[in-house]
Amino acid sequence: MKLAIFISVVVGLVLIAEGVNPIGAPSQVPLVEEPAINPALIERINSKSTTWQAGVNENFKGWKLSHAKKLMGWKPNPNTKLPRVSFPPEKKANLPDNFDSATAWPKCTTIATIYDQARCGSCWAFGCVEAVQDRFCIHSAGSSSVVSLSFEDEVCCGPDDGCEGGDAGDAWQYVQDSGLVTSDCSPYTVPTCPPAQEPCLDFVNTPPCVQSCSDSESWTNSLHFNSNTYSVSSDQTDIMTEIMTNGPVEACFSVYADFLNYKTGVYQYDGQSQFLGGHCIKVRGWGVENGTPYWLCNNSWTTTWGDSGQFKILRGSDECGIEDDMVAGMPSSSK
Repeated sequence: MKLAIFISVVVGLVLIAEGVNPIGAPSQVPLVEEPAINPALIERINSKSTTWQAGVNENFKGWKLSHAKKLMGWKPNPNTKLPRVSFPPEKKANLPDNFDSATAWPKCTTIATIYDQARCGSCWAFGCVEAVQDRFCIHSAGSSSVVSLSFEDEVCCGPDDGCEGGDAGDAWQYVQDSGLVTSDCSPYTVPTCPPAQEPCLDFVNTPPCVQSCSDSESWTNSLHFNSNTYSVSSDQTDIMTEIMTNGPVEACFSVYADFLNYKTGVYQYDGQSQFLGGHCIKVRGWGVENGTPYWLCNNSWTTTWGDSGQFKILRGSDECGIEDDMVAGMPSSSK
């Protein structure tokens, strides 16, 4: 026992000495400044026998790690306690090997759309709003009515710190309590530019909350509410059943510098790269690639990052904590 403890302490000290945040531990290690696009890291990843390939992502050209770190806006709120949902064994039986919400509900075109949070730590809001609008379409009484909801409303008028970060549970609770207007009513005003022109602007402060529509709608009539908010059990079969039954969910996880250079395949932390922070995304499905199970996710860093804005991450082993923090809710039937 003493030997095991000694080895654990030594390993922890080595990780800290190398500037690496051990998975699951809060970061107390100062960031060592490096370019976000790291040719040596890319070569190291691609020389390994691993499940993913690294490469140059155009949206990070000219960035340093300290810039990329500002995108990681997940700030877990210890005071937010959500009910945890799981399913009975019979409901989880015969799950398919592969599932993509975009294919299951093809008329709901928002599911496959890749968005741009721009230079703002608003990932916590994007993961929520993306999944909420997907679910409104999926559960629209058979009409598959596409609705585009407002990132601006959640970021600027929501319960947390806007571009400085927030909590996924808080974001979903805001939809239940206050509702979200459409993107036509309140479009995203954090400056963005076409993917080919990224990066385009410095990080910005959170715009002010303006609760009046820029189109002809009234704010009140534009609101869409959820009827509840909950977290999903970390058991992968519960998460799969939730997605296949109700639609995409929001997930938050720890991000390391190697993830910035992801291009294709099933991402797994390389065990060496620096910790950058917590990030939230949308999980829309799952599958198996060359024998490796994965979650299929949409990021919010434009289509010039990763696999046209998407990525796959190892499923079933809580990679970077992704299965611990899955949040969802159901749209209200009154809207």
